[in-house]
Amino acid sequence: MKEHEIRPPDLFERYLELSRQDAEVFFSDPTEFESLPCPGCGGEQVEHAFTKAAFHYVECVGCGSLFVSPRPSREALGAFYADSLSATYWAESFWPTVVEARREKVFVPRVEYIAALCNRRSFQPRCVIDVGAGYGIFLEEVKKRFPSATVRAVEPGRKLAEVCRRRGLETMEAPVEEAAAWNGTADLVTCFEVIEHVHTPADFIRAMFALAKPGGYVLVTALGVEGFDIQVLWERSKSVAPPHHLNFLSVAGFERLFSRLGFVEIEVMTPGKLDLDIVRNEWFADPSVLNGDRFVRLLLRKRDPAVHEEFQKFLAKNHLSSHVRVLGRKPVESV
Repeated sequence: MKEHEIRPPDLFERYLELSRQDAEVFFSDPTEFESLPCPGCGGEQVEHAFTKAAFHYVECVGCGSLFVSPRPSREALGAFYADSLSATYWAESFWPTVVEARREKVFVPRVEYIAALCNRRSFQPRCVIDVGAGYGIFLEEVKKRFPSATVRAVEPGRKLAEVCRRRGLETMEAPVEEAAAWNGTADLVTCFEVIEHVHTPADFIRAMFALAKPGGYVLVTALGVEGFDIQVLWERSKSVAPPHHLNFLSVAGFERLFSRLGFVEIEVMTPGKLDLDIVRNEWFADPSVLNGDRFVRLLLRKRDPAVHEEFQKFLAKNHLSSHVRVLGRKPVESV
């Protein structure tokens, strides 16, 4: 898989430009922002990292997570996602262009991972709830692999919720924090690349914990601060895109977040495949992004594809990819 297959450069650049415009329109008064503790460990000791589009990113001294603080209120973020040009462009222009590529490259492998997880943990998902279901592609693939399973979508966006309904999915059009009617019904709750966007990750994950049955699983994927591409590019990373991406937890941050919310059997993995490709693409577009970073330039100049492949495998194996997958189980005795 290559970055351009799931994130075409021209479309993505347009999305980023609209995001910059939206930041000025929706969040022009930073005096209305509010400070929050670390979304991972809950710690309050932070150090300033950088400022991007007037959003201040800080690093947690305790766990190393990167996050925006102070940040817009929950209500302001809700209005932004309901009405902003960038959010509309992502849903109506960007996603329809890449949806089938992402089905093949992203969602089918995710379902294969879940099937392997079921074999490893000896359980079958009778009910799967996907939070932030978007176009419903993941749940369609789940239904193919587990035909007897009930699949449900939680999608707060009006237009995307309608897309899910047209695909025949049982859909709740609401934020997950307001999805209590389905509490305790899912053997597996999933959420892909949403936690970066939310105001309070602890409340968000707590709501997914509630959706799971006792003994059920919650699976989340996200961008992690310790990933190679984010560490190398830092504030110049296109993944650091305010006001959309506010939270970049560390591996320790994810572990502590899930632990303090009551999960057991927590696994944090970084199975990413694009870190080196992302850095290479940014370097080709603007060689100054690697000024002073002689080792990375040397690595990218290697002509042997096997070297790059082995390096990416090293990143994935050692929790150094920016694509993070977190699995936790709700204790059997939970009520």
